[in-house]
Amino acid sequence: MLEVAKGNGQILRAYGLECNGSSLPAGQVGGDFFEFIPWNERTVFTVIGDVMGKGFQAARLMETIRQILRECIGINPHPLEVVRQLNKLGGYELQKYGSFATLCLLCYDGIARRLTCVNAGHHPPLLLSHGQVKAAECRGVALGLLEDYLGSGIEEFFLAAGDTVVLYTDGVVEACSPGGHRYGLERLKEVVRLQHGVDVDKIKKNILFDLDTFTHGVSQKDDVTLVVLKVTEKAGDKDGD
Repeated sequence: MLEVAKGNGQILRAYGLECNGSSLPAGQVGGDFFEFIPWNERTVFTVIGDVMGKGFQAARLMETIRQILRECIGINPHPLEVVRQLNKLGGYELQKYGSFATLCLLCYDGIARRLTCVNAGHHPPLLLSHGQVKAAECRGVALGLLEDYLGSGIEEFFLAAGDTVVLYTDGVVEACSPGGHRYGLERLKEVVRLQHGVDVDKIKKNILFDLDTFTHGVSQKDDVTLVVLKVTEKAGDKDGD
């Protein structure tokens, strides 16, 4: 049976994939979001996004984008078409408030172990495989900036058991130490590289612990959102047992 837990620490185990994520708002509410969306007997979507701005307006726009995203998947689940429609429908809502949103959409086929990525102005996912880390190359314009979505198209990866994917928002790589130094992508990549053989919950906690160590617990100006996906030994197993 598919297991989905709500809220921070949200966990999904299905389709030969384990997923874990959390979002820590800089204020009372935030504009970051992530979600795992099971689609059929072999497919699950993962999305991470960041709405420009802070506070309740950003949070309201974030919820609107999440709702429209689900509707777009229902219309045509091809990842590129989902982002195109989301830019058209969600972009209109964003433009009304002078805002925009970055977003990265992943679609995982648990039978083929194929991961499809479409990017709309967001930080590229990191892929950990055989102790090596690389960043996805797909790029695209953020939602709400252009009438039609413009990007490099889809990027596909065929994953093996143990491969891990990490998604993150600005609040991770742009977090600052008390001395004003940024955490940065290279430090994040090095921490991810050390997580070979570690489960998704521990990977997430290890990254957040390193981030907290770097910032010395100093409050940050941006939301911190992190998502970790890992292929299990049992590809295609809906229970993850």
